[in-house]
Amino acid sequence: MNASIRNRLLAGFAALAVVIMGGTIGYQLIGHGHWTFAECIYMTVITVTTVGYGEVLPGMDQMPGARWFTIVLLVFGTGVLVYFASTITAFIVEGDLTNLLKSKRLLKRIQRMKNHTIVCGAGSTGGHIIEELLSSHMPVIAIDTDESRLQELAAKYPNEEFSYLVGDATDDDVLDQAALTSSTGLVAALSSDKDNLYLVVSVRQQNPKARIIARCSELSHVEKLKRAGADSVVSPNHIGGMRMVSELLRPAVVRFLDEMLRDKRATFRIEEVRISDGELAGKSLREAQIRDRFGMTVLAIKPSDDKPWIYNPDATERLDAGMTLVVLGSPDQVKSLRAFA
Repeated sequence: MNASIRNRLLAGFAALAVVIMGGTIGYQLIGHGHWTFAECIYMTVITVTTVGYGEVLPGMDQMPGARWFTIVLLVFGTGVLVYFASTITAFIVEGDLTNLLKSKRLLKRIQRMKNHTIVCGAGSTGGHIIEELLSSHMPVIAIDTDESRLQELAAKYPNEEFSYLVGDATDDDVLDQAALTSSTGLVAALSSDKDNLYLVVSVRQQNPKARIIARCSELSHVEKLKRAGADSVVSPNHIGGMRMVSELLRPAVVRFLDEMLRDKRATFRIEEVRISDGELAGKSLREAQIRDRFGMTVLAIKPSDDKPWIYNPDATERLDAGMTLVVLGSPDQVKSLRAFA
């Protein structure tokens, strides 16, 4: 809600309450206890609202000063009522009521979300992260101070599970509203390394299991972010430099990856799928028939954290629980394989 409108509403409520209570007490004092509290407050309300019912207090015309008091109450009360009504009108016309109701709907939706990713920052880096997550049909909650940018993303992906909060991500109250404890990961993509460091520390304390990816401008801050609890740290400047070298040395590979990500017809991605104690465990790649069943290619296998990658695995390679498969496929194919694995 706009701060000026909020202050005017509070001032209007307070002034109206003072007038009504003042009028009620005034009539009681003038009547010397002959009129009840209910009669006095009723007389005050019909006077302030100018409904024209007349003098409803018995014997009011015999009380000295009663009508002079009513005249003063009419002048001040009518002015306060007009001010209050104009504030309510401004509140509705300026869209604050609509925004307030919309914010409440968003908060209720956020409270129902689980296993989502929180992206802090929707700028040049965070915006691309949000779009890629939504293109992969992942639930996302975005936090940024630029409401227009968040609304633009929501309009672009109307069918995806996307909610947002307008505010400073380093504010604990804002971060708590993002259902942090039920999230699976967070991306700290703010422009300041200091703010990203604060986010990493705060999130790691509240959700130890969340996977945290942090943006870093200076390479000297990478280790600090990792020690603070970040699972991975990415420097856009460093990545940009490596990309430029790749464009120079291996342009066809770069073009292939770019077109794969931008192709809206197929939207193929290189994804990872972790094997649990399901139907794939204990089978070879040939027996699992991932290519025939799901139409995907297995590019590599990670047996466990302490063992090296197996690139371009053979069909006889055995799949065990805990392994991670790196596959090439569409988001729908990956979703089906994850549900099966």
